[in-house]
Amino acid sequence: MKCQWYSSPSGLFIYYINILVCIFCWSGVTKAQETGSIDLVVLNKTTGLPIAGHELTLLRHNSEEEQEETLLKVVTDSNGQYKFAGLPADESHYVIVTRYLEIPYLTEHITLGPGEQQTIVLEVYDITTNENELIHSAIHLVIETTPDILNIMEIIVLDNKSNMTFAPPPNSGLGLIYSLPSAAFGLQPMVQGLRHTDRGLLFSAPVKPGPERIIYTYSLDRTSVDHKFVRQMDYNISRVQVLVSPSTEIVTAVNLTNDGEQRIGDKDYLLLSNRVGLQKGMSVEVAFPYILTWQVALKWGMLGFVILILIGGIFVGIRIKPEKLKNFDNTTGVEPKNKRKYTAILHAIANLDDQKDAGILDARTYRSRRDGLQKRALRLHQNGSKSE
Repeated sequence: MKCQWYSSPSGLFIYYINILVCIFCWSGVTKAQETGSIDLVVLNKTTGLPIAGHELTLLRHNSEEEQEETLLKVVTDSNGQYKFAGLPADESHYVIVTRYLEIPYLTEHITLGPGEQQTIVLEVYDITTNENELIHSAIHLVIETTPDILNIMEIIVLDNKSNMTFAPPPNSGLGLIYSLPSAAFGLQPMVQGLRHTDRGLLFSAPVKPGPERIIYTYSLDRTSVDHKFVRQMDYNISRVQVLVSPSTEIVTAVNLTNDGEQRIGDKDYLLLSNRVGLQKGMSVEVAFPYILTWQVALKWGMLGFVILILIGGIFVGIRIKPEKLKNFDNTTGVEPKNKRKYTAILHAIANLDDQKDAGILDARTYRSRRDGLQKRALRLHQNGSKSE
């Protein structure tokens, strides 16, 4: 009779133990496959040397809307390296941040797949206050027009050609200065390190090697700038691009070439550009057509009405000569008790004549007041004559 090894109680026990071991081994392999790792090295790109004993912080966030979670704070080894192992590979984003010479640096988003190992170099730099290596490669101006207002967005593209981070000392007032039109209002910086000063816009944020963008918006009243937008170059600039919306605007441009319509996203713009560059102190200009709004029409209508009134007053003043008092231009025949009152009325009439000649009174008011005074004087004169 053939006997199976698991037919006895002891054999059955060994069988179940083997099954449990297989389950645990399989779950361990699955768990290992659901995690990943990041091998990181911190490298000073100015010197080309790794940085030992440097503090790092590992952050994780599941989406752009959620607040990041701080997972670890660690220090690099003697080779400037650190291995982040056993990280959940659950489509989370990992970011490693650090500070070097008080300047923040961070990696791009790192996404790990199950069992994936990534090697990342976090580059840091020495610092400088010398701006000579900063090149203004482009200025993009986006102008959104309304009948009353020009809404401007400026995008300045910097390129740090050196192997050091440009970093002015904090609160020193040093940095890059950009001018704003004197009539500008509603300034909105859209990057950190940009603020309005007496000298203009001061940008004092660190500029790492490579490209950097400075973005801000402001508005201009069209009438305050005579319907012209003028942008003077604060530095030598390699390229200028102006986008005007709506694209149907009929404009006149200086130092810019009309390149026709350009579609960006779901919107059409009129594209004006200067590809050869401009020197510091030169400028570009975009003149917009005058738009007769109801406020402007009302203003000019009121002005025309006032002019017509003045012309009418002058015409009436020419035709209606002030009548001189006849037969009672002296106090003869006026009762003694009324002579003072009569003299006061004559002075009042003379004062009205002076105000009319000086243009203080309009013809209608002058005629009404003078007739009233003249009638009062005439009554006093007639009453005196009757009593005689």
